[in-house]
Amino acid sequence: MQEFVPLATLADCKVKTGDIATYILREGMGIAGRADGTFGAVWLVDLKGGDAQIAFAGFDSDARQIARARAISITREPGLRLFSAGEAWTVTWFDAEGLAYARPRWETNPPVETLRVGAIGRDVSEHVALAPAPGGALVAAAPFGAERNKLGVFQFAPVDPAQPQLKAVGVTRHTRKPRWPAVAVDASGSYLVAWHDEDDGSIRASRFDASGREGSAHLVAKPQGSDRSAVATQEMPDRDQRLGLVATGGAGAILVWSEGPTLIARALDAEARPRGAPWVIGKGKWRALAPGKDGALVAWVGHDGKADGQTLLVKLGADGAPSARGIRVSDGVNPVKDPPSVAIAGERVGVAWTEVMSPGVSTKRAVLRVIERACIP
Repeated sequence: MQEFVPLATLADCKVKTGDIATYILREGMGIAGRADGTFGAVWLVDLKGGDAQIAFAGFDSDARQIARARAISITREPGLRLFSAGEAWTVTWFDAEGLAYARPRWETNPPVETLRVGAIGRDVSEHVALAPAPGGALVAAAPFGAERNKLGVFQFAPVDPAQPQLKAVGVTRHTRKPRWPAVAVDASGSYLVAWHDEDDGSIRASRFDASGREGSAHLVAKPQGSDRSAVATQEMPDRDQRLGLVATGGAGAILVWSEGPTLIARALDAEARPRGAPWVIGKGKWRALAPGKDGALVAWVGHDGKADGQTLLVKLGADGAPSARGIRVSDGVNPVKDPPSVAIAGERVGVAWTEVMSPGVSTKRAVLRVIERACIP
């Protein structure tokens, strides 16, 4: 990927921009979209003593705020996420007790309840993957066992209160030292799990069927020298070593990872086997994924050919192939300060990022830019 077109030069994109929040000090921000064209956003508000307040607000398809910001909970850990299912929003985060979640609403009252996933503690927070699951629930893949040499797959937070709040799907049989996993549920209801193997630096994937039975593990990427295996031995991994996995419109998924500054995509079939060769998406850092109708969208921060530190957006086909051209979503002036977020809401795509509020001001603003999905090359 070499060419990135400024968003302002594309016709019929119906570009709208708004601020999610201002005077931000901390990293930790994300968006999600609903089929009705609305977006939810979460971010962290710095408090004294090392804590941060989790904030949530709602925006329409023109990036206008339609649900005022409200506090969800308190944390001092990284890992803030937001998901949507039907009319429901689910915020997840880690605190001193482990993985927590809440279901905020547009209305500010009554206050939302904090719920917990007791099976996933704070000690494994660096190696927990989360994704949407059938019925509005979420699925998690997390280290499991006394030696943390397996991955447990759990389903939790169903929209239907009659369903169990936590259900064990299965445990991997083929992992040795799994790190920084990714998980997705495809259209067939299968659970696809991918992970780094800390022993050799390879990337592998396997599939659980709806009953929790795991198939074979498949090699997705061989060890790639210091770009992957050396980083995979660090106690505190770089965020770009986390795998990205997103289900496509049919059975299977697309896996995205980084080889140094190079972003790579590879399609997986319904059995988690690699389907076709890997594709180079581009160069940069801090990638974010959203599922498309027959592929995926990838946003990251990189050089658009004129300026570094810009939010870039590319569409991937069902085979993982990137589109011939990408879009520079940010303005090309201020460098992006934190990982971006991307979400689809109906026929609109939202991309969010943080940048400095103005020259000489250290605090950041979180920007939401919304465009027509059809205008993405």
